[in-house]
Amino acid sequence: MFDNLTPMNLENILASLTIMWQGLLAIFIVIGLIILAVQITIFSIKKIAQMKEDIEKKVEESDKY
Repeated sequence: MFDNLTPMNLENILASLTIMWQGLLAIFIVIGLIILAVQITIFSIKKIAQMKEDIEKKVEESDKY
Protein backbone atom coordinates (compact mmCIF):
# COMPACT_ATOMS: atom_id res chain seq x y z
CA MET A 1 0.00 0.00 0.00
CA PHE A 2 2.78 2.50 0.89
CA ASP A 3 5.32 1.31 -1.67
CA ASN A 4 5.00 4.59 -3.58
CA LEU A 5 5.98 6.69 -0.55
CA THR A 6 9.51 5.36 -0.10
CA PRO A 7 12.06 8.20 -0.05
CA MET A 8 14.27 6.46 -2.60
CA ASN A 9 11.58 6.29 -5.26
CA LEU A 10 13.11 8.06 -8.28
CA GLU A 11 9.80 9.58 -9.33
CA ASN A 12 9.36 11.15 -5.89
CA ILE A 13 12.89 12.55 -5.96
CA LEU A 14 12.42 14.06 -9.42
CA ALA A 15 9.08 15.58 -8.44
CA SER A 16 10.65 17.03 -5.30
CA LEU A 17 13.55 18.51 -7.25
CA THR A 18 11.14 20.08 -9.73
CA ILE A 19 9.18 21.71 -6.93
CA MET A 20 12.43 22.81 -5.26
CA TRP A 21 13.94 24.58 -8.29
CA GLN A 22 10.63 26.28 -9.04
CA GLY A 23 10.44 27.54 -5.46
CA LEU A 24 14.02 28.79 -5.52
CA LEU A 25 13.42 30.56 -8.82
CA ALA A 26 10.32 32.22 -7.38
CA ILE A 27 12.30 33.37 -4.32
CA PHE A 28 15.02 34.93 -6.49
CA ILE A 29 12.45 36.64 -8.69
CA VAL A 30 10.70 38.15 -5.66
CA ILE A 31 14.01 39.30 -4.18
CA GLY A 32 14.89 40.89 -7.52
CA LEU A 33 11.56 42.71 -7.65
CA ILE A 34 12.04 44.00 -4.11
CA ILE A 35 15.52 45.27 -4.98
CA LEU A 36 14.15 46.93 -8.12
CA ALA A 37 11.35 48.62 -6.17
CA VAL A 38 13.82 49.95 -3.58
CA GLN A 39 16.16 51.28 -6.26
CA ILE A 40 13.29 53.03 -8.07
CA THR A 41 12.16 54.57 -4.78
CA ILE A 42 15.67 55.83 -3.99
CA PHE A 43 16.01 57.28 -7.50
CA SER A 44 12.64 59.01 -7.23
CA ILE A 45 13.43 60.52 -3.83
CA LYS A 46 16.75 61.88 -5.11
CA LYS A 47 15.10 63.28 -8.23
CA ILE A 48 12.35 65.00 -6.20
CA ALA A 49 14.92 66.48 -3.80
CA GLN A 50 16.92 67.81 -6.75
CA MET A 51 13.79 69.34 -8.30
CA LYS A 52 12.90 71.06 -5.00
CA GLU A 53 16.43 72.42 -4.75
CA ASP A 54 16.27 73.78 -8.30
CA ILE A 55 12.91 75.45 -7.62
CA GLU A 56 14.25 77.06 -4.44
CA LYS A 57 17.25 78.42 -6.37
CA LYS A 58 14.97 79.90 -9.03
CA VAL A 59 12.79 81.52 -6.37
CA GLU A 60 15.84 83.02 -4.66
CA GLU A 61 17.14 84.35 -7.98
CA SER A 62 13.78 85.89 -8.85
CA ASP A 63 13.56 87.54 -5.39
CA LYS A 64 16.87 89.33 -5.96
CA TYR A 65 15.42 91.46 -8.76
